[in-house]
This record gives sequence, structure tokens and C-alpha cells, in this order.
Amino acid sequence: MNPLTRQLKEAEQKIRILREIAKFVSSFLHVQNVLDAVTDLLVREFQLDACSIRLLDEEGNLRIRSHQGLSKAFIKQANRKPTIDTYSGECFLTGRISIINDSDAMDKPISTARIVGEDIRSFALAPIRVEGETIGVLVTSSRKKGHFHERFNDVIDMIAAQVGVAIRISQLYEEINELNQALEKKVRERTFELEEKARKLVEAERLATFGRMSQTIAHECRNSLTVIGGLARRLDREMPDQNQRKEYTQIIVDEVMTLEKKISKIISIDPSTEQ
Repeated sequence: MNPLTRQLKEAEQKIRILREIAKFVSSFLHVQNVLDAVTDLLVREFQLDACSIRLLDEEGNLRIRSHQGLSKAFIKQANRKPTIDTYSGECFLTGRISIINDSDAMDKPISTARIVGEDIRSFALAPIRVEGETIGVLVTSSRKKGHFHERFNDVIDMIAAQVGVAIRISQLYEEINELNQALEKKVRERTFELEEKARKLVEAERLATFGRMSQTIAHECRNSLTVIGGLARRLDREMPDQNQRKEYTQIIVDEVMTLEKKISKIISIDPSTEQ
């Protein structure tokens, strides 16, 4: 393949990958979905045997967040704090791309691939940055020697940059979603408070109306009782003590006095203070 044709194909591949990653960002709202889609895309586009995205966790470990083609043993061994004696750690700490096309020539004392026997013969690593800060490492691997040409530096650097952008956009989506949920919760709480206050106001108004009605009735009843009481006391005074019916008039007078006291209490209550 002549150089011009090769360059055109590589340029087309770059554009295709960028377009796909942009599609992932617009299609998926969660970071994990974006990461999984990216690793799957890279494995297909570059015919990789393995691919992983490692991000720094809260404990300071480079943890594999998404992968294709890696064993459970490899994943368990690979999750560690970034140090200069590992290729992923060196890439993270220095921010430099690293391409190894022959695993026999590795000069790092720690190699997860060798520890668990993954038979990885060549790999390329690029730092993943978000707003100038390195947050992880993109690792692409092959069981073939010499799988990554020198021009792959630009490719993996571009992809790692897009992964960083995708992660940041997904994080912003999640932050916005969390803010929306918090806002919705606050609105629900405030709505409940307002409904409760409205209910109490309606109840207070109902009680006040009932109190005013009670006072109106009490006033009318007191007027009638005043007449009845006056007549009963007059009859009681005029009736001879030896009259057997005097006992009845005394009972009427006593009961009228009791009712007058109860009605006076009702009238003395201020309806506006009733709860």
C-alpha cells in the first residue's frame, strides 16, 4: 500500500472513530456505558486482543473500569496504585504515551500480563486527561508482536483525549441529573408543606366559622333563657312554700342558671383564636 493511500485510510479511520465516540456521548448518559462502548469500538477498529480503560479511584488505585478480552485474574492483579515500575503507572505519572511492540524487551519489573500469563506481545498506553488533569490510562493490547506502528502515537493520543472529553460530558450529565433529582425532591417537599399549610388554613377557617355560628346560636338561646329564667324565678318567688309544685319551679330556675353559665362561656370564646 502506497503512503498516500495508507494516510487516507488512517485519516478516515480517525474520523470514523471520532464520530462514533461523539455518538456514544450523545446516546449514553452514564459514564460506564460510554466506556464500554469505547473499548468495544477500539477492539473492532484496531483488531485488538484486549483493551481497557483504567481510572484513578477514590483510594488512589488505577482501577480497570471497562475492558474487552481480559481475564478475571488479570483484572485482579492490575488494580493497584500507579508506580513508575509499571507501564500503566509510568504513563499515568509522566503523562507520556508508551508503545511496546515486543514484550520480551520490557524493562519494567512488574508486568501484569506476565504474572497471569495473558500472552500479550505488544501494547500501547496513553494518559486520559480531563481539563488538564490525568485521571486514567487507555491501554490497547495485541498478542502479535509489532502490532502498533509509530503513527499509532497520534491515534491513541487522539482517542485518549476523546475518552477524557466523553468522561467529563458524562459526568456533567450525571451531575445535572443529580441536581434535577435534588430539585424535584425539594419541590415535592415544598409542595407538601404548602398543601399542609393550606389544609390547616382551611381547617382553621372552618373552625372559626363554626365558632361564629355557635356564638350566634348561643346569643339567641341566651335571649330565650333570660325570658324563661325570669319567669321561672318570678313564679318561684310567688308560689307558697307549702305548694307541692314549688319543687318543680326551683329545678327550672337551677337548670336555667346552669344553661346560662354554659352559654356565657361559649359567647366569651374568640372564634379567631380557635385552632
